Formats: sequence, structure tokens, C-alpha cells
Amino acid sequence: MLNKKKIIAIFKKNYFIEELITLLEDEGLQIKKINNVEKVNEFISDKIVLIDIDSKKKLESVKKFLQQKVINCPIFVIHEESIKIDIEGASIFNPPILLKEFISQINKIYTKNENLNNSIKFKNFQFNFKNYEIIFDSNNQKIKLTELESRLLKFLSENVKGSTKQELLLKVWGHNKVLDTHTLESLIYRLRKKIEINPNEPKLLILKEKRYFLDKN
Repeated sequence: MLNKKKIIAIFKKNYFIEELITLLEDEGLQIKKINNVEKVNEFISDKIVLIDIDSKKKLESVKKFLQQKVINCPIFVIHEESIKIDIEGASIFNPPILLKEFISQINKIYTKNENLNNSIKFKNFQFNFKNYEIIFDSNNQKIKLTELESRLLKFLSENVKGSTKQELLLKVWGHNKVLDTHTLESLIYRLRKKIEINPNEPKLLILKEKRYFLDKN
């Protein structure tokens, strides 16, 4: 099921699109139907836009609108086979459409967007705090983090002013128990081994004036 995933469908009278929308709703998608592309900005919010183009005139109006407005979401175009579509960045479909293939494309987009929403970008890698992993830009290498390593990295990334050892012991471990600072230092070193070129000469996770910082630049 595709619960809570939303689509804005832009079309007028089209039996095929109506049938497709019914099938998509049966799969759990929420569909907002409008009949004019100019209305799309009233509803846009982390959704997918599905546009039915049944004439060259409709194509030109859609292209003109997209040139004037910035829509930061995926666009799917369903069109008559006789109409050549040249909308940059759009996923193009012409009837008949395989529902399984169409939903697969939607799932790929939502998965990609969810990964971005759960990620923090550093200068040479992406940190996915939901999956406890980092992905290096140079070779797409994935390295798994432990839960504590992930919590530490996320906490430091959200606290740009830095944190003392005691603050980290409290916030990362999540209780008031006084722990040996060696426990924290060991955790920091293990994390540095995964994110630093040389963990003995850290450039990213640094200690300055008794506070730990992340240099993301």
C-alpha cells in the first residue's frame, strides 16, 4: 500500500485518467483533482504532479506555466501518442499504462525523497540518520554506523555551537548517569575512523576549547 502518498492530477474530461485515479486510490494514494495547471501551486506540498496532455495547445500552456513557476516536485505526464512531449525532467507515459510499472515509478520517487529528508550532507559524504549509514560521494561506498555513533553524529550536526563531554554523555546516552569520559572518547574515535581520512588528525569531528564540533564545510 502507498498510504499518505499524494498526487495532484491535472486533467479535464478523460475516462482513462479517471480509471487510473480510481486504481491509484485503491492502492492507498490520495489524489487531488484539478482541471487547470495554473491552480497547481495552491496545493503543491511534497507531492507528485500528474498532468494529462491531450493536445498541442495544452502542451504549450503547461510548458509556459512551468517556465514561469518553480515546482520542486516530480512531474508525470500522460499524453496522446501523436503528441511529442519535451518537458525537461518529467516522466513520460502514454496509454495504455501498466499500473504496476506506474506505481513502481512513484515508489522510487518517494523512496528517493524520503532518503533525502532523512539525510544530512557533509562535504564528502551523506549521512542517513534513519538507516544508520554514511555514503561517500566519491565512490558511493556505504558504511554502517552503530545506533550510538549515529545519535552522536546527528546530535553534533544539530548543535553548531558545539557540545561539552558532559552534554554529549547526557544527550547521546539519554540519561543522567555519570559515565566515564573514556566511554565517550572511545565512541568518538570509532566514529572518526569511519568519517575521517586520518582519525588521529581529525578535520571533521574536532575538539576546540573543550567542545566537540562538526566542521561540515
